[in-house]
Amino acid sequence: MRLTKNLAAGAVALAALVTLTGCGGSEDGGDAAADGGLSGLPKAETMVDVQKAVQERGEDCSPLESSREGHTYMKAEAEDPAWGIKERAVCFDRGGSSVTVLLIADMTKFQESLAKGGGSFTIGQNFALAGESEGFGANLNQAGLLTLSCNQGKRDGVPSGYEIHDSQVKGCFTTNYNA
Repeated sequence: MRLTKNLAAGAVALAALVTLTGCGGSEDGGDAAADGGLSGLPKAETMVDVQKAVQERGEDCSPLESSREGHTYMKAEAEDPAWGIKERAVCFDRGGSSVTVLLIADMTKFQESLAKGGGSFTIGQNFALAGESEGFGANLNQAGLLTLSCNQGKRDGVPSGYEIHDSQVKGCFTTNYNA
């Protein structure tokens, strides 16, 4: 009888523990696999928030400018509602290379559009960064941001030990590797 009560109490405690921890979920209660690993990433309300998120991770993003002569990467896409981009800006990393900064209004639309042509960005929950220097994304991956890629060949090239999450859109994935 005592053994049955102890087993029952243990089962109730285990069920409560599994419910509280969310088994596989993130700290905010979301499921990292369901949202492509985005739930634990920083979120930005403004471009200044994106700039701060980058700088808090040891990279530079200044000066932040809404438009810059000669820097047209993602300019047409930012004006196309199909991409779900709220705002576009340009800044420069520690080495002086340009970085395109996108504040995303609808990450699913952004990924759907990216999936059509392929490409990769360093991302937070609702922003995307494309740096000209190769080390830019790698530095931010080491500091907790992810790479969003819609290129299957790059997925196959992610070494073992790095995280890979299916994205919100078929054909895309996120990883903590600079894919």
